[in-house]
Amino acid sequence: MDRSSSAGFTRSAAPKLGWLLLFLAGVSGCSAFHGRGIRYQLDHQYSVHDPQFLRSMDHLIGPAILASNRVGALINGDQIFPAMLEAIRGAKQSITLETYIYWSGEIGRQFAEALAERARGGVKVHVLIDWLGSRRVDSHDLQVMRDAGVEVEKYNPLLWFNLARLNHRDHRKLLIVDGQIGFIGGAGLADIWQGKADTAKHWRDSQFRLEGPAVGQMQAAFMDNWMRTSRRILHSE
Repeated sequence: MDRSSSAGFTRSAAPKLGWLLLFLAGVSGCSAFHGRGIRYQLDHQYSVHDPQFLRSMDHLIGPAILASNRVGALINGDQIFPAMLEAIRGAKQSITLETYIYWSGEIGRQFAEALAERARGGVKVHVLIDWLGSRRVDSHDLQVMRDAGVEVEKYNPLLWFNLARLNHRDHRKLLIVDGQIGFIGGAGLADIWQGKADTAKHWRDSQFRLEGPAVGQMQAAFMDNWMRTSRRILHSE
């Protein structure tokens, strides 16, 4: 084989080899378990109304079960997005936003502009979006935020030394404003969640607005992935 044919073979084979490596990395990540896993058998010794239920769950699930929270349900985009944007626009000290899906469009633009406006007003704004889930966000929306002072990070981007963790994605959907108001649920930031889920183009979803001590737990969850991504700790006001 002469040099020209060898170079041509290399150029044609390189892309295929790259896709093969990505596939193997994804398969290895998805199948990284041993055996059938742990199977729990719980005996029903008390009802959910028994005080012992809360005491037991408080130790089993990790985060403590906290009382005195105010929770409001938001159904579909017509309720979800206006409530979240209102909270952002009223922020006085800090905003932390973490989401799997952030796509450019009408909703993406509204959030980018609202976050940028608060950053220009002196509010500390930190945004964490998943590298894979945010693949449909364009550079303009990100630049609008960054130019205003918003710190934007992408969770687990594709790197050559990180192929085995390619499928480790961030599916959290959290918004915490001033450490006092929290939003959590299933909706990402994209136009497909607009409306009332009354057409095939709009997804049905639920979000919850919280005030109370559980918001601190939501902030701690955000901090976990923020530190993993940026290697920096956010503290003080």
